[in-house]
Amino acid sequence: MDGVNQVSVEEMEQLICQLPAVLKCAISVNDWGAVEEIHVLTSVERAPKQVVRDVESALLAQWNLRVDHKRVSVAQIVTDEPRESSQAATRRLKIFEYHIDTDALNHTAYTRVTLQWGDDESERVQGEWSGRYMPSQYFQVMAWAAVEAVNQVPNLPAPVVLAEIRRATLANRSVVLVGLTQFDERRRESLLIGAAEERGDGPGASVRAVLDAVNRKLSGSKPLGLREMGGVS
Repeated sequence: MDGVNQVSVEEMEQLICQLPAVLKCAISVNDWGAVEEIHVLTSVERAPKQVVRDVESALLAQWNLRVDHKRVSVAQIVTDEPRESSQAATRRLKIFEYHIDTDALNHTAYTRVTLQWGDDESERVQGEWSGRYMPSQYFQVMAWAAVEAVNQVPNLPAPVVLAEIRRATLANRSVVLVGLTQFDERRRESLLIGAAEERGDGPGASVRAVLDAVNRKLSGSKPLGLREMGGVS
């Protein structure tokens, strides 16, 4: 274990408290300034072993300070107190508008979906789709545009792809079900599932089903640099 040198205990504790799931931290050092013990209090969002690795990596990256993992102890508590403001935690992608034009004679369609992040009107993304179309694909073409809009969100971990969409009857009500695929952090395909009840808004249920699938991933964190989409009428 390397010495702390010019790094204060307060600086180390401040750094560790910025790590995911960490609530509090207390560090003790010996007379030579070397770290003796690191006590970390966390929520249950992250496994203790991962917290220890986070602490080791943070100290090494910031100050080239190597700490034996045996000197790091982690205590976890269950807390209902959110780490972010309730306003941030409820921010979600929602529909700003959608539009569909069909040409029955030439069997083509053009769809456009504009999404908005939370209540901020300046933060919108837009997706479009156009091509050959059959009436049986009425719900699909709107979902394709919705997926294109989602993929315009900056800092999205990975693009989403519409794998399947279908209409079904559940509890005597018509619903739209979508399955989206996305690569996870290990480059494995993960499945996102969404559903929305048809409310007389035609293919709008497709858009709501897509958002139902992706908002579980996006809610609680604001994508950085979300740009305003101009020219929306």
